[in-house]
Amino acid sequence: MRRKSGFTLIELLVVIAIIATLVAILLPAVQQAREAARRSTCKNNLKQLGIALHNYHDVYNTFPFRIGGTNNETQDTNWGRLSGNIGLLPYIEQAALYDQIMGSLTIGATTFAANGPAPWRSDYTPWQAKIPSLLCPSQPNHVSTSVHGRTSYAFNTGDSMSVLTSNPRGVFGVRSKIGMRDILDGTSNTIMMAERTQPMSNNDIGGVAFPSPMTIPNDCLATYNKATKQYTNNPGGVRIFAGEKWADGGMGAAGFNTILPPNSPSCIGAGTSHEEREGFYSAGSKHTGGAQVVLADGGVRFISENISTGNQATAANNLSGQSPYGVWGALGTRNGGEVVGEF
Repeated sequence: MRRKSGFTLIELLVVIAIIATLVAILLPAVQQAREAARRSTCKNNLKQLGIALHNYHDVYNTFPFRIGGTNNETQDTNWGRLSGNIGLLPYIEQAALYDQIMGSLTIGATTFAANGPAPWRSDYTPWQAKIPSLLCPSQPNHVSTSVHGRTSYAFNTGDSMSVLTSNPRGVFGVRSKIGMRDILDGTSNTIMMAERTQPMSNNDIGGVAFPSPMTIPNDCLATYNKATKQYTNNPGGVRIFAGEKWADGGMGAAGFNTILPPNSPSCIGAGTSHEEREGFYSAGSKHTGGAQVVLADGGVRFISENISTGNQATAANNLSGQSPYGVWGALGTRNGGEVVGEF
């Protein structure tokens, strides 16, 4: 008699259990490998932005402003709200886009003047451009549905919430013209740009909270739940989203300050919905444990969200001299006179 071959039910269940165990073991490793690749891309983007800033400086003997442009506040001009990303375009392989913005451009029945219109105009196609060097693949699903091109990186304004100045404690300000000569703390001790978290929901910390007017960092920290990274004590809501428009130089879109540690909330200090207002604007990322920055010497470093931030009960306006916000604050100042230790 011939014996029929096949699997018993117990053998089949054992095989399924082994496969499930292998998948459970391998899946996290695959996800970690993918995130490592995405993080590496983000690091390379910051490295390229650092090179672009140096090339810009070689030409103009200064770094670009964080915010500036044509200051005639009409809907057909840019309201002085262009970001420093505009000036960097020729140095990140976007010369054709830069030339398009710098010249007059007719779209449909509308002719836009040189330097472009307000960065929130959705009918100006250059503002819709998706620029690979400005996008970190670790940051998906931005809550905004606007057609504007986005950015994952922001300019360092220093360790102060008083950001509406051409002479910031950091490297980038309002129509600023700061060069290497002005970075007295040393290029290896001064941040130029950092990652900034893009929000994935209306209460995500990538948005900017509108609580009561404040000047104390701890008051901003109290607006959100650290475990869930969601705003929970924010009666004013979230109406500004980081990284929503790469062409906009407003702090809500293009800046950060080194007061609260990376992956902290952001808060408008003046209690208004305008994106260009004083406040707390935190660096951050979707990487675990911190965010990446590019220093003035071109080096890229990962900064832990547990970095020393000094006294978070100290008011963050009208600062002078050394930063009260520890190593993180010291890395944000260009001439604070601090001695920066290990970070």
